[in-house]
Amino acid sequence: MKKIIYYILLLTVITSCKEQENASSIDVPITTESSYNGNLILGKKLENPYSVENMRKAYNNLKSGKVSHHVSSEEIEIKPTHYYIRFKPRNQSELDSLKHDSTLVLYHYPLDYEITEGNTYYHDPSVPDSIPTFQYCSVPVGKTLPDAVEYEILSDLFIPDENSSEYTTSSVGVASEGFVEALVDEALRITGNLPTKGNKNAKTLGGSWRPAGTIRIWDNTTNSWRGVEGVEVKARRWFTTHEGTTNAAGYYSCNGTFRNDANYSLDWERYNFALRERWLDGANINGPKKEGNWNLDFSNGKSMFHAEVFMAAYHYYYKDIKGLRKPPENGFFKTQLRIRCYDEENSESNGSHAPYRRFLGLGSAIKIYNPQNGIQSVYATTIHEIAHASHWNMDTKAYNNCDDILAESWARGVQWELTRMVWAEYVPPYGRRKVGNSPSSPSWYNYTGVVEDMIDGRAGYDQVEGYTIRQVEDALKDQESWDGLRNSILNKYNNGTESNLVGLFDYWN
Repeated sequence: MKKIIYYILLLTVITSCKEQENASSIDVPITTESSYNGNLILGKKLENPYSVENMRKAYNNLKSGKVSHHVSSEEIEIKPTHYYIRFKPRNQSELDSLKHDSTLVLYHYPLDYEITEGNTYYHDPSVPDSIPTFQYCSVPVGKTLPDAVEYEILSDLFIPDENSSEYTTSSVGVASEGFVEALVDEALRITGNLPTKGNKNAKTLGGSWRPAGTIRIWDNTTNSWRGVEGVEVKARRWFTTHEGTTNAAGYYSCNGTFRNDANYSLDWERYNFALRERWLDGANINGPKKEGNWNLDFSNGKSMFHAEVFMAAYHYYYKDIKGLRKPPENGFFKTQLRIRCYDEENSESNGSHAPYRRFLGLGSAIKIYNPQNGIQSVYATTIHEIAHASHWNMDTKAYNNCDDILAESWARGVQWELTRMVWAEYVPPYGRRKVGNSPSSPSWYNYTGVVEDMIDGRAGYDQVEGYTIRQVEDALKDQESWDGLRNSILNKYNNGTESNLVGLFDYWN
């Protein structure tokens, strides 16, 4: 088809996996949630109200009548129900082994400190940057812990309000819900952690609330808000965490309630992939300590960039991808796909994929740059680089030896097919060798539109249509050359337009 005039108008110089697309210039709303940035700074260390020692003090106060509003004869045994643990992974492999256990709710900062809001990562200053930072969590007594990862028990905990029904049985004695609440309140009071009327986040004791909210991003292509789907949000009060996952509209509701304020947070991560802020530090947001909904609207800043990359990765791993194979998945002998987000301009590249960086999970196989490009461009670039990872995962030997024009044209085709599922009119820039005024960089030529032209069904120069993206992927397997893909498609499929396939490949080459 005669797309060449359109392509020349659209193109700028492209080298090494760059999608150069201009963002809309319309004014967008500025949101306070766009300012999350930098290393988390811990506040003061708090006295732990859930330690067995402090819970026993609170219990004795209730039993002895020292608490004027509550005197009770109820009997329970104060003994450890949980342990507060600090894991000390020595490398990425050990950290991965912890994350494989979905029952461990891990935090990269200690849980008994005040937390400064508005930060995107934390690395303990006593831990070298080349080693993962400590991981903190509470675990029930009796839980089997990973043998390979060093840990220390920081405190024995008694947590009666995590599941108060457990404490109305003979396991620890008989206690009413009201007594459990009074016990926790007294433990908070004697440790200086009970919310007061002077605390703007304080709630009237006795009520409860469910953490919820909406996470959205400004789409500068459609000039509208778009929900960020698949984000796992955590709300933590001391050692108890409730979680929720955003739907297509960006709404989430956590799986439990609190009586007092809680610390919100999220990690830009799912089981199969993780965004990185730095060498070994994951990208995240440590949000406010508050009651009520935590709503996030991103229109600029580092967290918006993270959200854009996350949306594309979530799409490729967990949503409809037209029957394509999945990218590298997590598993016992495998690691997450790491995507490092560089919040900086890069005139040489919008993104890159290098399988060797994935070795032992130490590096990030994918790197994404240029957040200024806008949501559609960042999304498309991320799809492009994950398509390379999926190609490598499907056929490592052929991928490592294939011609650049083959690898890049395939990734460009996946980029077109999946990105237009979000923006129907999306067409990426393409390169073609036989253009008199083509940009000077030879690598620009490798980003051809051959995959779109085999699928699109629009009349024009190529006269080829009707293949599916999965058919092209199947034909790609075991192929290392441009002609190899062409011949594989001809041999595998019967198509009414296949007589024009040789001409199409010659056109783009």
